[in-house]
Amino acid sequence: MPVALEITFATKQADHILTQLRAYKEREFDRNPPRGFLGATIADHPDKGTVVFRSEWEDDDALEYTRDSAPFEACLDLCDIHADGRDDRKMEIG
Repeated sequence: MPVALEITFATKQADHILTQLRAYKEREFDRNPPRGFLGATIADHPDKGTVVFRSEWEDDDALEYTRDSAPFEACLDLCDIHADGRDDRKMEIG
């Protein structure tokens, strides 16, 4: 079953988070997509003070493999530095 991971960062420093997420997406997803990767989007919502990073996967195993990777964890750690809060939500899509 396809799944999505939606990470919402609450922030007053959206530019820093957007820079990190765009660089990660280009470097890790666009150039050499991992097994099971379907797509990713980044959305800035300045009216809400949030940045949303959504990735979609063929199945839960593909998502979890990438979530455990050092580049993914490093990207999120850098985003967390500039975030006031973070909410991760995994959901089935179809």
